[in-house]
Formats: sequence, structure tokens, C-alpha cells
Amino acid sequence: MRNPGRALLCAVMLLVVRPDAGHAQVFLAARPHPEFAIGPLFVVANVRPDLGPITVTISWSLTPAPGKRAVDIEQDLFLMWPNELVESTAPGAFDPALGRELEERGFTVGTGGRLALGTRDQTQMGTGAPVTPIAETASFVSFSRRAGPAAALGYSTFVKIPWTPKLADPRALVVLSLPTRGLVTPRPATWFEEAFWGRRWVLSAGFGDLGPPALPLFPLYFEYRDRVVRIGRELALVVANFADSNHLRIEEIGPASATRRPSRLRAGAEIVTMPLAASEGVAAQMLRVQFSYFAGMIAWRPILVSAVLLALGNLAGFILLSRDVSQFLRARLHVRRRVEPEFAQLAGGALPRTVADRIVPGSTTESDVRTLCGRPDEEHHRRGSGQRRTLVYRGTRRLPSPRRALGPLSTVHHWEEEQHELEIELDGDRVSAVQSRVRRQRASG
Repeated sequence: MRNPGRALLCAVMLLVVRPDAGHAQVFLAARPHPEFAIGPLFVVANVRPDLGPITVTISWSLTPAPGKRAVDIEQDLFLMWPNELVESTAPGAFDPALGRELEERGFTVGTGGRLALGTRDQTQMGTGAPVTPIAETASFVSFSRRAGPAAALGYSTFVKIPWTPKLADPRALVVLSLPTRGLVTPRPATWFEEAFWGRRWVLSAGFGDLGPPALPLFPLYFEYRDRVVRIGRELALVVANFADSNHLRIEEIGPASATRRPSRLRAGAEIVTMPLAASEGVAAQMLRVQFSYFAGMIAWRPILVSAVLLALGNLAGFILLSRDVSQFLRARLHVRRRVEPEFAQLAGGALPRTVADRIVPGSTTESDVRTLCGRPDEEHHRRGSGQRRTLVYRGTRRLPSPRRALGPLSTVHHWEEEQHELEIELDGDRVSAVQSRVRRQRASG
């Protein structure tokens, strides 16, 4: 029988150590204490509206320490990448020695393959010119922990980059493209936020973040921490390219050093840039962008949800005030129900005197009154001995008067308005008294 306490502990550990997507990469040298640095360095993530696998392009060069030459730093490089790569970009199988090295350290080896390497010289930098391929290719292997809660955290990737003189060429950059998943994750939100704004996403990209120790990268870093290649003082940037900026809404970027601007090379693209600071070791520097894509000419979801909420608010107000509204319409616009007597349905019709005369105190019942007059406009209940109530009926009649001319081009219309009110007092189920009022007022227009 499984231990429920252990299962709960495993679940808690997974929640605590689950990494944010897009932890950045770390370069390792083949020999301890490398006498060179990474610089310049450009990490570019290209985001499409379909939010499919993101291609991250890393462009870099190696800068020897003072007093050293390019031939003094000749060695392979290794890249620790915290996400699983989607596919190979060059033909061929991965280096078997790379897989054996990971298996000997207790990891489970997954898929692998080859990645194309290219170069771009100083005249092509920032122009969007195609990369010039080189003969060497990088080998990569995905791996994970074998057992325990950390095995559920997924795969990381270990990349071996063979030495090429282009790595130390001061007039060119080596370019490596990594098609990867997991850089974009849903932003945690309540159901109301998602209903109002739609699903929002967070892109995380940068350099130097290994994530929590539960990730399979951490044991490799701990073993090879004396081989970490630092970032030099040369220019280093993290760039996020967002396509289709006409349907893009960027809500938040961080840290404060990050900037946003339209692309100067690609029409309809938005660029978010963050500079990377020089470091002596592993220092996490992450760019985070909260964004969403929408369909159509505008972001219709907030407008539609606002309109629905406004309509519901008005409907709720109408329901709460329906009695007052009904009384207003009946008194001012003379709107009556079809089940009421004919005189009550006539616009502007008052209670006929013959109807009032048929109400006899002491003999007419409430049911007779409602049959003759319909639904009352008001009902009053009086506390005291017995069950005393008052039914109030109202009606309005407009009597036109002769027109009076003010001049050859204008006349004044006069009318007389009669406001009829009939109060019927009930003692129990019988009429005890009847009182009628007529108010008259003159108006002109």
C-alpha cells in the first residue's frame, strides 16, 4: 500500500521546485578555469502569434584574457539548456560519448541530434542577412533525472559545440539556433481576468539562470562549476522579437532596464531588449514579457465583456425598480394590461363615473372592484383593529381648448388636464368607503 504522506510530500516538492519556463543557458569550457569570456553575446527569441515552438538564436564570440591569443583557448564548448529541444537543425546522430557521459552520472538520456552552426561577420550584424553555414555541427542530448519527484520536471538539454577558429574571430559571430518549447507559459489568472482579457502569456528569456537544484542541470553545474565561462564586458543583449504587432498587446516588461520599440527591419514586428551585465560567475539575468495576441481589428473581448456587464447591470436595476417603472409608465404613458377593463386600456382615459357609482359601500367586494377597475395603481395597508386597506386608481384626461393666435405666423395651443383619483377603502373583503378626486390644470405650448 502506498504511503499517503510520502505521496503528499512528492506533490509539494513538485509544486515548490517547478521552474519558470525559459531559464537561460550557461556556457562551459572543456578545461577548468577558462581564460576567455563570452562577448559579444546576443540571445534572440522569436515569438509568433500561434505560440508554437520558439526558435532561440544565440550569436556570440570568445574574447581571450589579456595576454592570451586565440590559439591558447582552442577547446570545445558546452551549453547547458534547461528546456527540451523540439528537433534537429542538421542531419546526423548525436555524439555517443555525450550520452554515455550523462548516463554515467545517473541521468536518463532521451532524444538527441545535430544542430547547424553558422557565422555572421561584422558587416552583416543587425541587417537580417542570412547566416553563412560552416562545416562543423553541434551535438545535443536531452536528459532528465531517473527517479524521484524531480523526474517529473521534464528534460533539459546538453549541447556540445566543437572548436572552430570562428569562435575566436574578432570580426565575426558564431550563430546557433535552438528550436525549443517551454519559453512561453500561461500567466496565472482568475476566471474573471481570463474572461475579460483572454489568456495572457509570459515569455522568459535571458542568460545565467540554472533554475532550482531539482532540475537535472544543477548536478552538472555543481560538478563543472570551475568551467563556467563568464560574460565579458563586450556588448551583450537579450532580444524578444514579436511578430504581427498589429494584433499584439504587451502589458508588462521587466526588469526596468528593458526597453520596447518597433522593429526597424521587419514590418509589423515589436522588439523588447534587455542588456546583459558582465559577470564573474553564474548570475541570473532574465527578461520577462507579459503579452497576449488578439484576433480582428481591435481587442474585442474587453469591449464585449464590458457591454455584457453594463447590460446586466441595467437589467438588474430595471428589475429592482420594476414596480416604480410600471407605476410611472401607467401614470404618464397610460400603459395598461390587456386583461384590464376597456376604459383602463385607453390612453388618457379616466375612470368613468358610472363605474365609480357601481361601487356600493357595504355590499361590493374586493373581487368586484378588481373586476370593474382592474389592477390598482397603489395599495395601502393600515395597521390597527381589523384588516383595513385602500385601493387607489388614477387616470388622466386631456381636454383641448380653443387656440389663440399671437400673430400671423404663430398660435398658442391650450389644453386642460384632468387628473382623476379614486380611493376605495376596504374593511376585510368589503368596501367601506369610496372617495374620488379630480384635479384640473391648464397648460399651453
